[in-house]
Amino acid sequence: MFLRFGGLLMIFPLFVMARIPVKVRLALALLIGVVLAGNISAEPDWRALGMGDMAGIVFFELCAGVLMGLVCRMVFYALEIAGLRISTDSGLFITMNFAGMEGIPQQAPSIILFLLASIMIVAMNVHYFIIEAVQASYQLLPIGGGEFHGGLINHLGTLIGKVFLTGVMISSPVMAAGFLVNFIMALMGRAVSKINVFAESFSIRLICGIGIFGATIAVMAEYIAGFIRSIPNTLLITARIFAGN
Repeated sequence: MFLRFGGLLMIFPLFVMARIPVKVRLALALLIGVVLAGNISAEPDWRALGMGDMAGIVFFELCAGVLMGLVCRMVFYALEIAGLRISTDSGLFITMNFAGMEGIPQQAPSIILFLLASIMIVAMNVHYFIIEAVQASYQLLPIGGGEFHGGLINHLGTLIGKVFLTGVMISSPVMAAGFLVNFIMALMGRAVSKINVFAESFSIRLICGIGIFGATIAVMAEYIAGFIRSIPNTLLITARIFAGN
C-alpha cells in the first residue's frame, strides 16, 4: 500500500506545491499504508516469490499509484488549459511573472483556479473519498496485477478529451467576450481607419475579461465541482481497466 499511495501522493494535486518536500509526501504515504495495511483482502505469498517477481510487483504498484495520481491531477490540467485561454483572450498573459504553486511562473487566472479547486477538494471531503477509492482498488486490481493494453490507452484518451472539453467550457465566457471585442473593433477599424485597433482593443479586452472572469467564477466552480466529484469513481474504473477487466 505504501508503493501505491506513494505513487499517488507524488503527483497528487494538493501535494505538488514546491514548498511540500518529497520526504513529507513519502512519510504520509507510509503512514496511510501502515494504517490501512490490515484491510487488504488478499496478499501474495512473499516467501514463494523470487527477486524478479518482487521487482515486478514493485514496478506495477508504482505504476498503479502514478496512474491514479494522474487521474486525480487531470482536473488541474483542465484548469491550466482554461487559465491559459482566459489569460490569452483577456490580455492577462502579461502576468506570467506570478510564482505558481509548483514553483514555475503561471498566469493569474491559472493560480486562482488552482486555489479554488484545491479548496473545493478539501471542502467537499473528496480527499477522503480518494483514499477510500485507492483502498477499494485492491479488490479490482490485486497487488502486482496490472497490465498495459489497448483498453487502458483508450480510457486515458477519453479522460484527456474530457480535460480539454472541461477547460474550454470553463473558459468559454471569456473566450466569447474576447472574440466579440475583436470583432467589434475590427468593424470600427474598417469604418474609421485612423483608429489604432490593436491598442484600443487591448484595454477593452482586459476590462471585459476581468469583469466576465469575476462574474462567471461561480459558474466555473460548478463545472469544477462536477469534475472533482467524478474522481473517486474514475479511480475505480481506471484500476479495473488496468487489471485487464
